[in-house]
Amino acid sequence: MKDYIKNTVSLFAFNFLTIVYFEVLFKIRVLTIAFDSNLLRVLIFSLAYSILIMFIIKFFKEKTVKYIMFISTVIIMFMYFNQEIYSSFVEGFYSLSIAGDFTMGLSFISDYFYALKFIHVFYLIPILALYLLNKYSLIHFKVAYENLKAPLIFLTSFGLVFFIALQTISEEVDAENIDIAYSDMDLYTYMYNSQDALKKFGLLTYTQRDFFSLFRSDPLTESEYDVLLDDFFENKPAHAGNTYTNIFRDKNFILITAESYDTYANNETLTPNLYNLKQNYAYFDNYYSPLYYRSTADTEFLVQTSTYPDKNVTLSMSAYIGNEFPNTMPKLFEQRGYSTFSFHNYTDYFYPRSTFHRETLGYDLYYGSEEFGMLDNPPEGAIINNHVWQSDLEMMEKAVPLFINEDKFFVNILTVSGHFRYNSSHEIAQKHEAEVLQYEADTGIELDEQVFWYLAAQIELDLAIGYLIDQLEENDLMDDTVIMIFGDHYAYGIDKDTIWEYDDIKVDNDDMDIHNIPMLLVSNSYMFDQHIENYMSSVDILPTVSNLFGLNINYKKVFGNDALGNLDNIVHFADMSFISKDFSYDSLSEQYTINDEIITPEYLLSLNHIMINDYMYNVLVLEYDYFRKDEEN
Repeated sequence: MKDYIKNTVSLFAFNFLTIVYFEVLFKIRVLTIAFDSNLLRVLIFSLAYSILIMFIIKFFKEKTVKYIMFISTVIIMFMYFNQEIYSSFVEGFYSLSIAGDFTMGLSFISDYFYALKFIHVFYLIPILALYLLNKYSLIHFKVAYENLKAPLIFLTSFGLVFFIALQTISEEVDAENIDIAYSDMDLYTYMYNSQDALKKFGLLTYTQRDFFSLFRSDPLTESEYDVLLDDFFENKPAHAGNTYTNIFRDKNFILITAESYDTYANNETLTPNLYNLKQNYAYFDNYYSPLYYRSTADTEFLVQTSTYPDKNVTLSMSAYIGNEFPNTMPKLFEQRGYSTFSFHNYTDYFYPRSTFHRETLGYDLYYGSEEFGMLDNPPEGAIINNHVWQSDLEMMEKAVPLFINEDKFFVNILTVSGHFRYNSSHEIAQKHEAEVLQYEADTGIELDEQVFWYLAAQIELDLAIGYLIDQLEENDLMDDTVIMIFGDHYAYGIDKDTIWEYDDIKVDNDDMDIHNIPMLLVSNSYMFDQHIENYMSSVDILPTVSNLFGLNINYKKVFGNDALGNLDNIVHFADMSFISKDFSYDSLSEQYTINDEIITPEYLLSLNHIMINDYMYNVLVLEYDYFRKDEEN
């Protein structure tokens, strides 16, 4: 009996210490570590899960228990390790609801291995410890139940400890006089912010809540949700006309979403067209493109619909491809008599753009790489590890003749030449290796390898922009055309430390400021200030463009704002952080920065809760296809 108890205690201690070790390591590596109530809560949850593991394994014989211990330790290790690797790419956290992304994930398996660092060996320590404990007989696996009472004791202990952990989650809001408020218990229930959930409850609890959320039923009926959404939109402030209203009415418009176009890609020598546009036209100093789970596709979703992507689905573009979106860029321009075009120089391998752009967004014409004759769409279900990125210049040469002779045109262009990985095997970057080598020789600068190939790839974008402007000038259309160029996201294919070393605009080590990327507005008919200070992000592009061109948008039924008419506009990030000219809030550190003495922490706290509320209503709009009712009426 003494050995039996000793074996049980030692296995229980190993499980508990292993889970605590992974939780602390994960917090140090990905989140923040602090000796506070959140850490205590994580420890209590870890204790509960350790008891549950013991409850299960004690049903088995010694040899099976040993296998289960090794397998479960490896599985738990991969849960934490994979979340770290995943977050290093998309600054978010994996969810069971996006498990359908498995095939796409395999296509980037080489990038997974590329992300491995020596420091990741720390994730292997519990496995090594278990191996050594077993090898030197310091731990034993003979722990099978010896009576019928024992399972009930363990199960009851698990329930009690888990209940205690739940009692540490507050149902109160940490501020008074807030009309819209969410407690920590709301976070536990609805998991509206994965980063906060991981920080406050730990990864195992996050995974547990994520799993059970798949089976959660809606508390209200669809008609009741309709009433809630009607009230939500009705109470939104109306849009007011401003200095910029209608200044581009009936002008042609070209919207260019440039792959990984970042601030240091405006290089006087290597990308002179982009550099000159920045020097001579309007540049948005405070444009941010927050990174969501599906990066480029989610930026498209934000820009084209002014609706936030749903973080609980594999891909919003696919999940809501059958939804009705009355306020889309092409539909609004079409109402003004424009012909609408959308062009992209890659396949539908990652995203169903052919269908989404034509049928959901409403473009008259969509050309991808297959329609351009550049690259065929791969067979359905194919796993491709070597993605051959296509030429932006070639796409532009093929696209311009398709719209240049239209009376009025709106053209959406999504480039791909600047896509990572930035190394010597990048097909587009190879074309411009000599130019970058010459730049290094002329300046005496030895570029980091990633930056070298990144700049080489962006030269192709610059050539495409130069060709476009030449064609507009040759056809006497430059004065009647407005061009907006912006990055889809920061160049996350480059290490952050390297970005901060080479980027003289971003604030070093600021995880919000890293999303501050270029936006250019090119127009000969209205001269803006060279530097536009207004804060804006991807979700604000549609309402801002609608105001400039006098489009018939319903401003109340979008989630972005007309940023040029709102000096106090706020940029929202996926993790519920936010920034404006007067204040910012970092949700990871829970730190507020206030630049105006009239702003109070209580006001910023209320904004935080309003953001959560808006996002949850945004998800309801998508889940219930709310705008279809408007269209049918």
